[in-house]
Amino acid sequence: MKYKIKVNIVGGAIFIILSLILWFLIPSQIPINNDGIITSRSFPRLIVLIMFFSSLFIFVSDILKMISKRPVNEVEVNIKEEGKAAVVCVLLVLYAFLLDKIGFMVASIIYCYLMLLFFKCKNWKYYLIVTIICVAVTYIFKNILLVQLP
Repeated sequence: MKYKIKVNIVGGAIFIILSLILWFLIPSQIPINNDGIITSRSFPRLIVLIMFFSSLFIFVSDILKMISKRPVNEVEVNIKEEGKAAVVCVLLVLYAFLLDKIGFMVASIIYCYLMLLFFKCKNWKYYLIVTIICVAVTYIFKNILLVQLP
């Protein structure tokens, strides 16, 4: 199933919403250390403002193009192919969630197994290699480099 998406309109709208969310999240996430003109919130707010106005410019310019019947950039999206990318993103979010709950080594092994299953890998040697590498990396970081892993 394929859809045509107007790239600048959809992208502009997404980033306008994202910049508004970030604008309202900054005060709760970044405490003020001093009462000067430039604080720890200044640079993040500047970046969010630039993102907002850039997105607004792109969004409005393409809306005006559509109103005046001029061509607008479109991309054809194949849902089946993009769905695969979405599954990989979901697996990555699951990995991030599991990382905190069950630790680095087990979460990494589970994530690698799920990725191998997703790509329909049936060779048992790959699963063994992934397990050995995850155990080795955990050992090296914890015992040799003395890095605290989750």
